[in-house]
Amino acid sequence: MTPGARIAFIAPRYGSSVVGGAETLCRLLAENLTANGTPVDVLTTCAVDHFTWADALPPGESVEGGIRVRRFPVGPRDAGAFSVRHAAIDRGARLPYGEQVAWMADSVWSPGIITAIPEYQWVVAMPYLFGTSFWATVADPDRTVLVPCLHDEHHARQGAVLDSLCSARGLMLNAPGEARLLDRMLHAHRGGTMRPRNSPVVVGGGFDDEPIPHPATVREFCDRHGAEAGYLLYAGRRELAKGVGEMYDHYRLYREQVESPRALALMGTGDSQPPPDIAPHVIDLGFVPQHDRALAYAGASVLIQPSRLESFGMVVFESWLAGTPVLVNERSDVLREHCEQSGGGLWFGDGPSFVEAIGLMQDSPGIIDALALAGREYTLTRFAWSAVRERFLGALEDWS
Repeated sequence: MTPGARIAFIAPRYGSSVVGGAETLCRLLAENLTANGTPVDVLTTCAVDHFTWADALPPGESVEGGIRVRRFPVGPRDAGAFSVRHAAIDRGARLPYGEQVAWMADSVWSPGIITAIPEYQWVVAMPYLFGTSFWATVADPDRTVLVPCLHDEHHARQGAVLDSLCSARGLMLNAPGEARLLDRMLHAHRGGTMRPRNSPVVVGGGFDDEPIPHPATVREFCDRHGAEAGYLLYAGRRELAKGVGEMYDHYRLYREQVESPRALALMGTGDSQPPPDIAPHVIDLGFVPQHDRALAYAGASVLIQPSRLESFGMVVFESWLAGTPVLVNERSDVLREHCEQSGGGLWFGDGPSFVEAIGLMQDSPGIIDALALAGREYTLTRFAWSAVRERFLGALEDWS
């Protein structure tokens, strides 16, 4: 074990090339804690694809970004049975309790991770939706802290999931809006009973004070990708669950109603491709390496975050740090609250309000600058790394 390592993070997949909010949060927390004197190991599977969960990387140990990463083969699972139950929950079903446990049994997990848990004083598992977190809590609840990355969705309301949240030694949340969602869910589940020792703590992710990219460097990035600066930007997985389809519909309306519409740029990967009628106006940036991401944000006039299923919103903060305001889905309590408290962005509820908000920002560069500056200040005060580390380590101390 890494000398002094007493904490292991558990994630279903891990790596700098993995696209996903929870996975990115896990990596950044692990790297920052380790770099600042609190060594952290990562226990994960050999999988990369979050649909197939096929073993793609060799098992064993490696050092990635200064972190000791221990990869284990994915455990036996019935992918077909999982898909059937998962789809039923998607449609709003509340499965019988035994079926809920079977659903988690067929989710991604690893016997090797379970075996390694007793080597650590603490294991911090994220997010709630996968068997790697669920079965770590079942195996050793007194040693397990959950970072649930909770969404307002049917999966989170299954009794087995809520029981796991109640039984973990501690819960680390990403934003006050997530804490209120948790309260509502648990109030409807056994009257909201939780052991006093595992009272949730809002920790969140952290950010460094980085300079806004130089305009010349941003222009070079735009030229390289065949983009004109000022595009609208979506960053993240291209999935319907992330509101991408709704964004495409609103962008179509925007193009119909605005005299000189900007292109839409997509940063990230996924199967939800733009419809043919708007595809010629969409720039596919693909997977952008970490060292170029600030340039992608800085080249945009606004970041669009259409998802309502967010527990933190990593890309929102990254955009603010690069000097770009945001437009978020008003149905996400977490994202709207970030914008309300920071003054760093606007929100939309339908196509007309989407078009109106973009027009308001793009017609006045002063508004863009003011929104971006407010978001940047909010990021570097509320979610500075020093504050996040203090909250993280303080929570573990309180639960000891």
